[in-house]
Amino acid sequence: MTLAFRSRVLAAHCGALLISGAALGQGSDSCSGAQAISGLGIFPFDTTASSDSASSGCTMFRDVWFAWTAPATDTFTVSTCGFASFDTELAAYAGTTCPPVTPLACNDDSCGLQSTIFFGGASGATYLIRAGGFSTTSTGAGSIEITQGISGGCSDPATGPDVIVGDLNGLADYGSVGAISAYAVGTTSCNVGDAELQWIAGNRFHPVIAQNMFRVENGRFEQVGQSWLKHGFTALQQTLCCDCISSGTGSRLGVGCSDPYGATLNGSQSGLGPRFQVDAHTGFFVYPFFAQGQTGNAIYKRLQVLTDDLDPAKHPGSTYFVEGHYVSPDDATAGNQNNNASYRQIRVTGFSGGSWDITFSGSTQRTLPAIQAWQDQDPGVHLEYIQIPGEGLVVLGSNAVSNPDGTWTYSYAIQNLNSDRSVGGFSVPVEVGAFIGDVFFRDVPYHSGEPFDGTDWTSSVNPDSVEWQSIPYATDPDANALRWSNTYSFGFVSSYTPEMGTATLGLFKTGTPDSVTGAVLAPLGDRDCFSTNYCTTSPTSFGPGAVMSSSGSMRISDNTFQLIAMGAVPGEFGLFYYGPDQVSLPFGDGTQCVGAGTRGLFRLHPPIRAAFDGLVLRLLDFTVPPAGSGPGAISAGESWNFQYWFRDPLGPGGSGFNLSDGLQATFCP
Repeated sequence: MTLAFRSRVLAAHCGALLISGAALGQGSDSCSGAQAISGLGIFPFDTTASSDSASSGCTMFRDVWFAWTAPATDTFTVSTCGFASFDTELAAYAGTTCPPVTPLACNDDSCGLQSTIFFGGASGATYLIRAGGFSTTSTGAGSIEITQGISGGCSDPATGPDVIVGDLNGLADYGSVGAISAYAVGTTSCNVGDAELQWIAGNRFHPVIAQNMFRVENGRFEQVGQSWLKHGFTALQQTLCCDCISSGTGSRLGVGCSDPYGATLNGSQSGLGPRFQVDAHTGFFVYPFFAQGQTGNAIYKRLQVLTDDLDPAKHPGSTYFVEGHYVSPDDATAGNQNNNASYRQIRVTGFSGGSWDITFSGSTQRTLPAIQAWQDQDPGVHLEYIQIPGEGLVVLGSNAVSNPDGTWTYSYAIQNLNSDRSVGGFSVPVEVGAFIGDVFFRDVPYHSGEPFDGTDWTSSVNPDSVEWQSIPYATDPDANALRWSNTYSFGFVSSYTPEMGTATLGLFKTGTPDSVTGAVLAPLGDRDCFSTNYCTTSPTSFGPGAVMSSSGSMRISDNTFQLIAMGAVPGEFGLFYYGPDQVSLPFGDGTQCVGAGTRGLFRLHPPIRAAFDGLVLRLLDFTVPPAGSGPGAISAGESWNFQYWFRDPLGPGGSGFNLSDGLQATFCP
């Protein structure tokens, strides 16, 4: 027992001595005569002469009852840990109706043979607390300790059960069949909520686990593989994420506890079920599930990926990621289903047994869906998290990459995290008359007997939009909609420059609304104004180097052009500056990329301190000096070069400062 815990126990014990005589009784042998107690403290009980009560949703023997009144509205902990010498059980029930039916909480072994429960209480409300033994011979004298809050768990728990992927813990390679390779990803779940999470084998009250694989290539984000769903069957009580308060049983994941499922377990075919029987928003799924217990060849039901999609020679410079995603009924009922996916980078290391070897690179990014990796790889990517009213969450991503011929490649990805209504259409606005070419669509194949049609979405180029559409729900309910835990990718090439516009996502299943919208980069700017990066960046004490970017309009008349530097040293000051020429000269720990030419160099005062993630933003106002008048005035049709110059006291070169790469921008009227 730690000193802090001993002090807490002694303080609570002293407080209990001041409680009324009624509160110091030994508990009632009957529910209907439950002994009244209130407040916080230590309350003795004795089950030596007690009889058995009806089960009331929590089986125990030789029990006693208290009617406890809550002193505040909060979560409360009731425990026999350190206060009893026999094998105890505890339960709590809302109200005082006898016999009660469904417990708010029930626990057998939380700390050795003693018990701990937690439940939410309302100030002035009365709750039945029941203390008993594991068997008819488990009796004796002891005490229950009632405290406010949770002793253990996570420091800032969500309300109710909340399962996340705390770690992607391993990879398994099952070789290939034909052109397809199969893998599995190990997952360690954590319950970061303030209530236990059901994990019951043999029915529909346990989590199911999806595994996915993705690729970032040439500025585009694509899903390259998906698995069937591992059905959970028992939960260990480990401590990966928080201070675990064990449930004492494999049928519930305790508060703050973690449970590891290895890659081979998640790849075990007999325990894998299909996705089509699952509503990821509500957490409901059919049980027993389709093809339960069935096995097949090496790739059956597992995370399937086209072998060529991992070939480094065919996809040079690509980066890959895997994702684990849990769906759980009581997690969803508590409204905590939007943080259930996490991703981790992998790399291809060789080829053996007919498939590419993969290994982890980097750590698990908790509670972040894999599409977040796209932005992490390329800060120019824009992400929009869109909550469908009364339904699930989808994430919309967009990117625009300039090409040497002056055109732009626009890439879009939609990750449906947990919407059962699904996405069946996508529309991107374009400038009227803009050239549009190389229209692109990619989905991820279903397999192993999932009933969905794999027909690609049709695309159309309209005067003011580019649209993609699946077969409508009314025509085919099993059409190739973008369903939960899947990502579809879209794209095209245009000669017009990117600006923010509003895209529309049509919902597949009927309901209200029939569509949602989100902001995307779209070809809405002038085809004669654009920006492009040049020169080089240099490593800093914070990371690989600062990179220039921009947002807003490149039209002088709009006056919304904003300079962006990413990867500067957090908390340090710096200046944006610009000039007419491009140079490449050693300067400090980096490279000076902007030259004065005949017009000079122009600093944008005052200095700006970088944010905690190294991000720096500055609006360039074309109406005030230096950009608005004098030799630094920026006019339509001109090209200027921009750079960020910043302090780096701990930089690798010892000069105390560094610079970003350069950004060339050509402006329009």
